[in-house]
Amino acid sequence: MKFLFVIYTDSKYKKHLDNFKTQEFYKQLCYVPTANEPNIEVIEWGADYHTDYKDLPLKTQEMMKWCSENKQYDYLVKCDDTIFDEKWIHYSDRLDYKKLFLNDLFEHQWKWGDYFDESITEKDILYYQPNTYWKKGLMGAWIKEKQVSDDYRGINLLKLKIDDWRNYQEDHNLNFDISDMKEIPFFEGKFYVVSKELSIFISEQEKFNMPGIEDYMVGYYYDKFKSISSISK
Repeated sequence: MKFLFVIYTDSKYKKHLDNFKTQEFYKQLCYVPTANEPNIEVIEWGADYHTDYKDLPLKTQEMMKWCSENKQYDYLVKCDDTIFDEKWIHYSDRLDYKKLFLNDLFEHQWKWGDYFDESITEKDILYYQPNTYWKKGLMGAWIKEKQVSDDYRGINLLKLKIDDWRNYQEDHNLNFDISDMKEIPFFEGKFYVVSKELSIFISEQEKFNMPGIEDYMVGYYYDKFKSISSISK
């Protein structure tokens, strides 16, 4: 099994990329595997240029096109270089080489502390100490999700409603038609995995007309890919 691990970065994010490379997770990814471990090649994408937030969907399509034409892999892993920033401290529990690549524990959903219900027990609850971003700390839980597909996987499965998109649009000052949004599950863009076949399919699609929401684009095109694949069978 060959993974192409793409560190998604930007010319303005050198400090994040440098920080990523100091992490034990990065060192484990670059380790030469034994016969029983997956083969992982690590590359960087975007380090020599800057991309506006609204153009991230196109950047991802271009990345997948180049990778599919120039690299050998069974699965492409897209991981943001900012994932080790304090804003995303909760990801530290999931970013574990053994959990992901040896024990195959990808699909989870992050639930914030004030959304707890009876399905979440005390042993599931995680608390992260206050830091420069989360002044009062951060509480929540990672809940295991059923695998979506062999072609599309990730760490944090999002299930957003139309009202969520309205809030997102206002927070990010983006211009897209809310009525065009489909209520489909998709993996947060910090870390997701696509098969080579899906990466090729995404790279061949027309330019995505909703600015900024790169992770939704991947889920949107996976939904189309799934439908076409089921018809062809």
